[in-house]
Amino acid sequence: MWQQIWFLVNLAFVALLIFYMFAHRTVATRRLEGQPEPLRKAILTRNIAGILTAVAFVCMAASFLINMRVNG
Repeated sequence: MWQQIWFLVNLAFVALLIFYMFAHRTVATRRLEGQPEPLRKAILTRNIAGILTAVAFVCMAASFLINMRVNG
């Protein structure tokens, strides 16, 4: 059971990490364009994605450790 949980959380983490990288690229592009309103939205999206990615990483690590504890 914990192996499946770890696998699903790992998939979510990788997807969020890729989304974060694209969001970071969008922020860099918007900075070059110099428009303040789209830049604020892009920064907010990137920050939310970063927080969710960090939470997913902690969940992934916790589920991996629990899996190792339960299954040896």
